[in-house]
Amino acid sequence: MEDNISINIFLKDSDNPYASFYSDDFLHLGSDLEDFILSKLLSAKRKNIELLFVGQNNFDENSLKTATLNSFSNLMKTDERIYARNIKKTIILFVFGIIIGLFYLKLQKSHAYIGGILSIVCWVFIWSGTEVYFFENMQIKQKIKKCKNILNANIYKK
Repeated sequence: MEDNISINIFLKDSDNPYASFYSDDFLHLGSDLEDFILSKLLSAKRKNIELLFVGQNNFDENSLKTATLNSFSNLMKTDERIYARNIKKTIILFVFGIIIGLFYLKLQKSHAYIGGILSIVCWVFIWSGTEVYFFENMQIKQKIKKCKNILNANIYKK
């Protein structure tokens, strides 16, 4: 069974759904509208999404589709870069933690005080890597999945 969700976006005459500073050839949605659409997707598991732009305005359907696709593809690419950077950061933090842990093992008997400090520093590096990998990356992966689902959405204007 596939999940379906319909997101209705009401645009008033005075609303501008497009972000400023982009040319008409490379339209993007405004950040408030991007956040609104993402907030309507409670789960990244949704398969069939329908975006329905409603209201009395002069925005054509093709420009709204183009702006939506441009916005969420850029957002997804940015998040994918952040995710890849976080993986590298995690590996570096783990390696530093292990190296400091090895120094701790060497100094544990001869310099107990310094060894104790190195033990704490070792666990701080290891925990930081764990936090980045499991907590920060989980949220980024969910946002990437949401963006992929939006990129596959059916976009209409009424």
